[in-house]
Amino acid sequence: MNRIPATLTRVEYGAGMTLVEADASAAPYGMTLVATVVGEVPLTAGMLVVLACKETEVALAKNLSGEISLRNRHAARVVGIDAGTVLTRVSLDWHGHPIASVITSGSAQRLGIRIGDSVEWLVKANEMAVETA
Repeated sequence: MNRIPATLTRVEYGAGMTLVEADASAAPYGMTLVATVVGEVPLTAGMLVVLACKETEVALAKNLSGEISLRNRHAARVVGIDAGTVLTRVSLDWHGHPIASVITSGSAQRLGIRIGDSVEWLVKANEMAVETA
């Protein structure tokens, strides 16, 4: 599980969902949650939290240009590759935070992922979770 310390900057409730925006290492994040609390604590702007996402929910891109619907799109550097027959675990350095992505080995080969590469890691807003700090 990837975990990133952050501060909530906006919390908006409506239609049984919660739209949450956060700032981590000067980068914006957006999440859509069903929950309105973390543990017993209501979500509020200014709250210190930990953003979490599964390694299998982190997509990678090289040379991505233009706009896409994914708001959680961040540049990082490849620092490790554990290639298997079916899946490959790619370790990233993002502002000193370790981020991991598990993608198919075919995708890793097609992208030509190498240690030292600059990539973007992407996560859909509904695949992010908020935990207490």
